[in-house]
Amino acid sequence: MALLPLRLFLGGTFVYAGIQKLSDPGFLNPDGPTYIGTQLHGFADGTPGGILLEPAISHAELAGVAVALLEIAIGVLVLMGFLTRLAAAGGLALNLVLFLTATWHTTPYFLGSDIVFVFAWLPLVLSGADGQPTIRDLLMRRSLGLRPACVRGHEIAVPQLRRGPALSRRALLAHVLGLAGLLTAGAAAVSTLARGSFQATAQARPRLRGAEAGAGSAGGGSTGAADLGPARALAPGQSLPYADPATGDPAIVVRTKDGELFALGAVCTHAGCDLAYGGGGALTCPCHSSTFDIRTGVPERGPARDPVPTAPVAERGGRIVARALGNGSPGSG
Repeated sequence: MALLPLRLFLGGTFVYAGIQKLSDPGFLNPDGPTYIGTQLHGFADGTPGGILLEPAISHAELAGVAVALLEIAIGVLVLMGFLTRLAAAGGLALNLVLFLTATWHTTPYFLGSDIVFVFAWLPLVLSGADGQPTIRDLLMRRSLGLRPACVRGHEIAVPQLRRGPALSRRALLAHVLGLAGLLTAGAAAVSTLARGSFQATAQARPRLRGAEAGAGSAGGGSTGAADLGPARALAPGQSLPYADPATGDPAIVVRTKDGELFALGAVCTHAGCDLAYGGGGALTCPCHSSTFDIRTGVPERGPARDPVPTAPVAERGGRIVARALGNGSPGSG
């Protein structure tokens, strides 16, 4: 029973990971910042496990969907406590590949989550769900449950109890695998529907941002600049997220403690996670702990190896104006 919290956490996390992938509008979109093909290239670049990803890189979308469905299926089986050793072995293998690729360049190594997941899966590979509540126990209790029956006496009917027929091993396997497949398919369907909803929202947002950029552009009608609001609203040490006026991609403007402004792309070049500014001189990726210098966009700590795009940004007429990403050095005005 001591492993039950670990089993529930790992199972729930894998189900969530699969749903998150399938519901991400950019995951299967080659133009999206979180495109699976871009992620796979980043994972394979200079890592010992890169050769394992070569088949997936050439069929990126198919590989992405397959991994997402596999994660959901592994999570469902682990949560149900059925075929737990096999499912846990699949989870361990998947996280081991990710450790050898996605988080290989993370330093120090303990900041990478995949190596932790590898060792978290190991106890379940060795012991399974023995001694823990499982879906098998639930089905067996129902099949062996007590059902009322009546036996005639001399004057009254006396309620008696009898057992129902027990499920055979084959029937139990069919029941649980069918339920696991149904839950996996249901999660995938809901995720796909959510992706369509998120995609429609994302498509509407860049149009709004583009209109705002055109209305607030500097230089009497320049189309490649965005008005980010009053300069006094961004205090030293703070940041402001916005959408790039040219592409609508996430971006961020940072005012350092000495008052300088810098504008950069806010999507990690490693796995497409959104970057955040927590103070200091770097943007941080919450997924694999990469950091990027706000002055140059160059990664200071892996696993990211490519820089994020930068943009010129300046104060004009008491307002912060940023040009499109990739059009010059950050802070150059």
